[in-house]
Amino acid sequence: MEKGREGRRVDATGRVASMIGVILIVLGVAGYLATGMASVTALIPAFLGIILFVAGWVGTRSEKARTPALVVSVLVAALGFFGSLRGLGDFATLISGGTVERPVATVAQMLTALLCLGFLTFVVRWVAGRRRRMG
Repeated sequence: MEKGREGRRVDATGRVASMIGVILIVLGVAGYLATGMASVTALIPAFLGIILFVAGWVGTRSEKARTPALVVSVLVAALGFFGSLRGLGDFATLISGGTVERPVATVAQMLTALLCLGFLTFVVRWVAGRRRRMG
């Protein structure tokens, strides 16, 4: 952890959760607009992103809330990852040149899965590194 502007320790996981949250919000809104606002389900990445952003923000603001915020972030990212995997078959079809019923949704699902997996990987590596440093 490094020192923040006010001298508080800043948790990298909170900042990363917030950044991933913002990206997911943009992805969800873009997907919703790209589909002609046809279905609210296109906003699922945005809903996940809002929760990740808030949890990350809370984790960077309060020492007491850091661990619960990290747990919420990990649970939301796991939910986003596993929930998005159902589109893997359609994504394989799409990248191999085939057609799928909802290509925008397929791409959004895979991007959501990759972003969530990236965050989960970051957290696992961060926790492992922290444990090594602490002995």
